[in-house]
Amino acid sequence: MSPAETLGAVVISTGVVLSLIAAWGLLSFPTALARMHAAGKPASLGLVLTGFGAGLAAESVPLTVLGAVLAFFMFLTAPISAHMLGRAAYQAGQAPNLHHDDLAGVTLPADVAPRPGERSISGWHLIPLVIIWVVLWRDAGIGVWVGGLLAGLLVELIRRTGRPNGTFRPGAMLVFLVRYSGMIVASNARVAWEVITPGSQIREAIVAVPLRSDSLRVALLVANAITHTPGTLTVELTEDPLVVYVHLLHFKSVESARSDVARLEDLVCHALNEPVPV
Repeated sequence: MSPAETLGAVVISTGVVLSLIAAWGLLSFPTALARMHAAGKPASLGLVLTGFGAGLAAESVPLTVLGAVLAFFMFLTAPISAHMLGRAAYQAGQAPNLHHDDLAGVTLPADVAPRPGERSISGWHLIPLVIIWVVLWRDAGIGVWVGGLLAGLLVELIRRTGRPNGTFRPGAMLVFLVRYSGMIVASNARVAWEVITPGSQIREAIVAVPLRSDSLRVALLVANAITHTPGTLTVELTEDPLVVYVHLLHFKSVESARSDVARLEDLVCHALNEPVPV
């Protein structure tokens, strides 16, 4: 076997093991919200590693790039799906025996409404969409580029309700992405250990964390990032004021949970060039 094939086999094997651990967590964790930690963490990384490892083992650059695209979309969408399923599970009464519950009695909104603004198209979003389209088609013909441009314009027109205030800082964004990647690895390791360790102590709670920033895009990124930090899962985000409700597998104290989110919020504010709350 070549070095690339060996590395690919190792990556695929790691992905398969994580997927098996996630499946066992879905069966062994005591509540629906606890099971969402297994579904949203080891399962996501397991799928990504399997796809990425397949590209390495095949020594195929296009297939490896496709695995990277899969990773991008997986870590972009997995927190959102986990949030919605966790929210539905809580509303259905599938969160018994919580040691602390700040969400009890709170009237949940239908959704966080977009704030008004002029419709615009951002090249920072359009160009990556076109490139991803071409990579997925695995063809660089002119027709594919035109199709990607049209698809990107359509996505932007549907998605955009206005350019958000502020820009972003490339250096600070890189710092955030590096730390976020570390959070993903740590959260997967934590949940995997929780699954395979006999007699693990799960102490569930839902803590309300008021955000200090008034930026909706900061709140959305914080809420999504929380789901990939160790032992935490966003189950609700409310507006006016912005409050994120965090489900914890290992509840210690309200102050500890809020302190962890505050540090994450500071990183996001720096990355998005928003005023850092005090």
